[in-house]
Amino acid sequence: MFSIFFNFLKTYYIDETPDLLEKKTILWYNMCKYVENTYKKGRDNMKVTSISRRAFERLEKMKLSRNVRNTEGVIYDFTPKGNPQPKVFKKLHYQNGPVFGNKLFTIEMLDSIRDYLPPSFCIPDSLVTVAGVVQGMTLPKIEGKNLADILSDSSVPVEDQIFYLQEVGQILEQLKRIRQNTDVKDIFINDLHESNFIVNEKNHEVYVIDLDSCKIKNNQPTPSKYLTPHSLIDSVQGKYQFAEKDCPTYGYVVADENSDLYCYTMMVLNYLYGSNVTKLSLEEYYDYLEYLRTLGYSEKFIAALQTIVIPQKNENISQFLDELSSEQVYRARESVYQYVKSKKARGI
Repeated sequence: MFSIFFNFLKTYYIDETPDLLEKKTILWYNMCKYVENTYKKGRDNMKVTSISRRAFERLEKMKLSRNVRNTEGVIYDFTPKGNPQPKVFKKLHYQNGPVFGNKLFTIEMLDSIRDYLPPSFCIPDSLVTVAGVVQGMTLPKIEGKNLADILSDSSVPVEDQIFYLQEVGQILEQLKRIRQNTDVKDIFINDLHESNFIVNEKNHEVYVIDLDSCKIKNNQPTPSKYLTPHSLIDSVQGKYQFAEKDCPTYGYVVADENSDLYCYTMMVLNYLYGSNVTKLSLEEYYDYLEYLRTLGYSEKFIAALQTIVIPQKNENISQFLDELSSEQVYRARESVYQYVKSKKARGI
């Protein structure tokens, strides 16, 4: 079995030395054997839902907002027979190999700690086999609007948008308390961005989705929208941890509390800026923070925004969002900032 796995991974890591390839093979082999053995033993609360190919072909794809990033699979409306609870079926693009093995491991680990996690966490509740082949997972269907749509909708009051951003910050605080007060010490959202939250506007609840990309236990790092190379995350050496060269996901950030808070800060700043703050250079970032200071943003808020690019722990900035007025939010937009900047450059 090991030799088969070794030869299989050659197709993924063509240029690796034999020693490095063997290290990667051992890592992925052990991970996938863990998942295989776990499912052979069976778990009381991780189910497998089986459907025929004909039944799968009758499923309808969900219509997703243009703001929703979905690079890992296709989402279908799916409610199994005899189950009154609406579900969705996330059919993964990768259905074998290291990426798929990592997904299965992550889903299993989430299932093992689901009792510790708050109801706002949308956790996979069963694997799905199509004609006997595992192709994805079911998840609870959350009724509501994507947070990315709400933040970009000018008809939504600023106060509501700020409230939902604060709720995301509170979710991070919940995770922090779970890590501090339970045996679950190593769970982080990782791919934290506005498209991965659903808002129920009736009860004002915010739900986290796409948790199969989270960091948990010793799974391998997965890509994250804001944790990309050649961005502000590169401006402070040694603060953010990257996967080592002998890791199959070399170059990706290994999520931790600092990286989750970095992503959250980017989320808030992108809302305020109305564009992508991650494209700014370090000098431009500091110029923008100085501009926010002229708008009356508090010194504590500015200092907290600076933590993401200096060698100290990042702060959860949700505590400062209450102080923002609608005018301060409007004037923080890139168009206004650039207009003011150009007038200043012309000496007007």
